[in-house]
Amino acid sequence: MKALFILVGGVLSSCAIEKPDYETVSREGNFEVRKYPSIQVVSAPMDDMAKRDASFRKLFKYISGENAGKQKIAMTSPVFMDEGKKDAAAGKMSFMLPAKVAEKGAPAPEGEGLAVTEIAGGTFAVLRFKGWSKEESRNKAAETLAALITGNKLKPEGATFFAFYDPPWTPELMRRNEIWQRIVP
Repeated sequence: MKALFILVGGVLSSCAIEKPDYETVSREGNFEVRKYPSIQVVSAPMDDMAKRDASFRKLFKYISGENAGKQKIAMTSPVFMDEGKKDAAAGKMSFMLPAKVAEKGAPAPEGEGLAVTEIAGGTFAVLRFKGWSKEESRNKAAETLAALITGNKLKPEGATFFAFYDPPWTPELMRRNEIWQRIVP
């Protein structure tokens, strides 16, 4: 899906970049059930959300041409973030690869720890929320999503992860933040 850049209140919105296509199964306020095809991504390890800048820089270098093909790759949206487990595996940050790059085959990463993988297609419960940068906001979104999944008699599978659609300088009121949970259809 592509859109146009929009200047709103002196701020350039990020709605102009490619986003993954999906089919809405159901919608209730900020809660949706969506079907997605597989999404090819390039990922970098991320110790925690507070240290996300290092992961972002590695991924940005990859799309800026620091890859085996020396290919510049367009920025997409959202940026996916998996916080990982507090007592186990570290998290990761992922950039979606543009459809044309994914179809032709993404160039191999050269940066340490980077990998081209995919988010397997499937059905996801998704909640839009405010307050992306504060842990308590993300925790509240996770609790709200879990309650909506239970209340709608859906069966979750795997861990939740976040999708952040806007650059950090976008005012909070205009940001699109989501938490995703794969569900068994």
